[in-house]
Amino acid sequence: MRAPTTRRRLAFASLVAGAMLLGTACSSAESDTDEGPASGGGGIASEIKLVGVRDTTGPVAYAGLGASKGSALAVDEINDQGFLGEGVTLTLEEVDSANEIERASSEMSKAVADPEVMAILGPAAGQQAATVAPMVEQAKVPTVFTQAGSDGVVIGDYTFRATAPMSTYYHLAAEWLADEGLTNVAVLYNATFPTFAELGEKVFPALAEENGLTLASSDAVQSTTQDFSAQAQAIASRKPDAVVMFLIAPQSVTAMTQLRQAGYEGQFVATSVQAAGNVAEAGENAAGLVYPVDFSVAQTDEGAAAFTEGFTKKFGEAPDPYAAEGYDAVWWIARAIKASGDSSREGIKEGLQQVAGEGFEGAMGALTFEGNDMRVPGVLVRWDGSAEQLVE
Repeated sequence: MRAPTTRRRLAFASLVAGAMLLGTACSSAESDTDEGPASGGGGIASEIKLVGVRDTTGPVAYAGLGASKGSALAVDEINDQGFLGEGVTLTLEEVDSANEIERASSEMSKAVADPEVMAILGPAAGQQAATVAPMVEQAKVPTVFTQAGSDGVVIGDYTFRATAPMSTYYHLAAEWLADEGLTNVAVLYNATFPTFAELGEKVFPALAEENGLTLASSDAVQSTTQDFSAQAQAIASRKPDAVVMFLIAPQSVTAMTQLRQAGYEGQFVATSVQAAGNVAEAGENAAGLVYPVDFSVAQTDEGAAAFTEGFTKKFGEAPDPYAAEGYDAVWWIARAIKASGDSSREGIKEGLQQVAGEGFEGAMGALTFEGNDMRVPGVLVRWDGSAEQLVE
């Protein structure tokens, strides 16, 4: 699907935001008068409602589904522990944005118009997130995004991100390539997704220069690209030491398979998108793939191990990085409510900022923040064909 133009996205967002503000003007005034649940005033309500608007169908559903499961586990733990006080219940309703900017905008407008919704967990896709971010800022509803690593997402006091941008820890991959002597590198990236476009066009070239790597080639593809045979033949003929891929998971499976078929025998390097078995369909073609992640089940630190154990017990499967991000996002909100002592929208916003200023230990390790934007240590892992192993 072609990415809508920036003008179209902004126009659509303005129309939706305008309609939303008109529709909520009366209810906002009523809340201010009646001291409703969204208007602040201190105190923690007995029931606190969150809404998740994220892809649970479509080509990037793996990100939305993982985050939703991680968030559900966090809600269970918070309620079971009585973390927010005796008799206080945190609830989470999930809606599917289905890889559509218009649908994400529609679902977000419904959420911000509902005075019972105290905070939102936003879409993972950068295009969706950048479109709805101005909406939630105007409506003053604290919204925590996962993934959505492009610009235009964390834009004010009410927008937050519980995923460190890949650019902040991708240096782990570039440094490893240099240490291994794999200095002649080809890049293959999806130019439709802003995060991948930024990595392919700006971030990695800068990291390559810093670490003494040479770019043998750089090829851009679109989200609709399903056949990489032409790129595979060209890359294989250059015989680079490594191919760095900034692609969505299904594309990377095809690209690695076709590169091997074209005779390429070198190293593959990718991103957290390929984590937790998302490349298993590539079989032996993916064995040895290296990528940096914000979380891996191979981690042995206490927070990561406890999260993996709880997630596996609840869902009967190991968590992926998206689940860890969704989990830490909800715990960030819970800590925010406790820190401010106020479960209103304003209270949660102020609490999120307070917790960000202090940092906390989560499933992804020692979490720090730059403003409203999360940072993580990150780890480098290798996919051995069936599981992830830490790369020392």
